[in-house]
Amino acid sequence: MGWLIILFDLPTDTKYERHQATKFRDGLLGLGYLMLQYSVYARCAVTIDKKAGFINDIKRIAPTTGNVQCYFITDRQWEECITITKNRDKSDRQIEKEDRINEQLQFW
Repeated sequence: MGWLIILFDLPTDTKYERHQATKFRDGLLGLGYLMLQYSVYARCAVTIDKKAGFINDIKRIAPTTGNVQCYFITDRQWEECITITKNRDKSDRQIEKEDRINEQLQFW
């Protein structure tokens, strides 16, 4: 089991480009990805076949401009991730992200 990490840098100079970037982010959420940062999303991928299918989905919804990178990391590497936060209290977004990750893991 592992995680497919999607990182992207999309142009937002024009109204059309902003619309395409928003459509892509919404598409990722619609496909079940978790937003880790504004341009970093992740999804649990149980098998290599699932990973390949997820990448095909990304290719299908990716905008025609900008860069989209897909990384696959093992579950062990995911567990080793260190998050450094300067705030004492967790924001609502951080709590929601942790809850959504737990939901995905419980599903598998």
